[in-house]
Amino acid sequence: MWRTTAPRAEALFEAGQYRVRRLSEEDAPRIRALGERCLDHLELHYGSPPDPGQMIRDLLTDLPPGKTLGDKFGMGVFDGAERLVGAIDVIRDYPEPREWYLGLLVLEPGQRNQGLGARLLEALTHWLLRRDAAYLRLAVSEHNAPGLRFWKRSGFRPVKQVLAEFGNKTSLFHVMRRELEVR
Repeated sequence: MWRTTAPRAEALFEAGQYRVRRLSEEDAPRIRALGERCLDHLELHYGSPPDPGQMIRDLLTDLPPGKTLGDKFGMGVFDGAERLVGAIDVIRDYPEPREWYLGLLVLEPGQRNQGLGARLLEALTHWLLRRDAAYLRLAVSEHNAPGLRFWKRSGFRPVKQVLAEFGNKTSLFHVMRRELEVR
């Protein structure tokens, strides 16, 4: 019996050996497995008990008011063996034209603190600039001290603070923004 495999989806961009491509419903089992490996991240944002399926909803369908799925780019970070090791979620022209919103950049624990996040941010910046983006905005939970340090180191500056509820947890979020330029 012949066995066929689906063609590899085209990479949106690369960061060293890592390929970043759009995710789809077909990737749901991989996203769920990534969520299970990133329970610390989910618990930080959503409270206990975390639901790995939340990451699937966030990456594939969660949108702010006035935006459509055409504005959303839920992306997977794949290593050289095509294993999903991270996820990125950006929304075009939100909250303003030419400003993109980064809703998620998460890496499984074994991929953290090795410079991959910075390399992905640099590659994402190049990709966004080719789409005429001028700014990147994000929000970091007060409970995510390592994330806050990373984003400040990466040139993001505070815009405001907001209280937001995710799952069963209400947290203070630091909204930050960075002008996009090649660094």
